[in-house]
Amino acid sequence: MTINTKIIYPLSYPNRLVLLASFCFFTLAANAQSFRHHEFSSTFGFGPNMADKEVRHVKDCYDMQYQGECFDLFGESLVTFNLEYHYRFDRHWAAGAIIGWGSSEDSYYRCDGIQTSVRGSDDCFIQNSGDISSKVFYLAPSAKYNWFLKGKFRLYSRVALGAMRQHTTFDYIKTKESFDEVKWKVAYQLTPIGFDFGIEPIRVYSELGYGCQGLFTIGARVAL
Repeated sequence: MTINTKIIYPLSYPNRLVLLASFCFFTLAANAQSFRHHEFSSTFGFGPNMADKEVRHVKDCYDMQYQGECFDLFGESLVTFNLEYHYRFDRHWAAGAIIGWGSSEDSYYRCDGIQTSVRGSDDCFIQNSGDISSKVFYLAPSAKYNWFLKGKFRLYSRVALGAMRQHTTFDYIKTKESFDEVKWKVAYQLTPIGFDFGIEPIRVYSELGYGCQGLFTIGARVAL
């Protein structure tokens, strides 16, 4: 009787390294397909923001009052447009930067208060009127933390800190009074709560916060 025997030799050290490297590569590739690290966003921001302080300063300096206009939904506040990039380290933490632009054009007037004997109150007679223009540009590093993950929903908080350039101009129509100034200042955005909804790679979101982007933002993001 003849018995065939086959001896199996262990893998050599170089072959084991090749096998281990192949395993790690395919594992990382599989993880990369299931989790997208790069996140791009675009938003519009509305409502009071940190740039409004300079507009109020000019208004108080020239003793002006805001002249409300029809269909002026946001009053004296800037409307902003923002682009964002965040790198997601995991499903909770992400870091990146925001870049944004803001603009507002509003009308104001100054009046003389004349005491009337009939009504016993001050009637305002418009003495002069003018426009204030405020334009901003800002760039700020940003960090975000997702503290609630449930299916298609996410709740998160975010903070950003950087620099902002603001150009404020003002001209009275009847007189030669004017104001034209450029200021650089610290820019920030504090977002206590943000709401994110959708299925990757595309999601929509909105945020409530305060800073250079405004009080309320709404937009869409893509994960790659």
